[in-house]
Amino acid sequence: MIRFFVFLLATALILGGAVWVGHGQGFFPMPTFFYQTLMFLLFGTAIIYRYMVRVKKPDLFVQLYLIMMVLKLVAYAVYCWVMVTQNKAGAGANVVFFLVVYFVFTALEIGFLHQKISAKNPR
Repeated sequence: MIRFFVFLLATALILGGAVWVGHGQGFFPMPTFFYQTLMFLLFGTAIIYRYMVRVKKPDLFVQLYLIMMVLKLVAYAVYCWVMVTQNKAGAGANVVFFLVVYFVFTALEIGFLHQKISAKNPR
């Protein structure tokens, strides 16, 4: 579990650094919700992974993961709505940054969960 959190934090630092460098070089505007988005997605992904790793029954794992995805998508949709309504001018940069970080963190989460589940259930 510690390995996942190290990878997640390293990924967040790399993504954050890439945005800072890209903005400094003039490639794209800085998202106004930069820190909020990074922290929200970082902690959301970490909490979901922590709960999913503790599930012992495969049937319960699938149901819990689907419920978590629905809750996550609803919470993230509300967050995106707040970002867009609070800053209409920077909505594009904020939503694109959110989506990039969301997809990277979700891929990392799925990759680590797949390794854990595959190790428990050899075929």
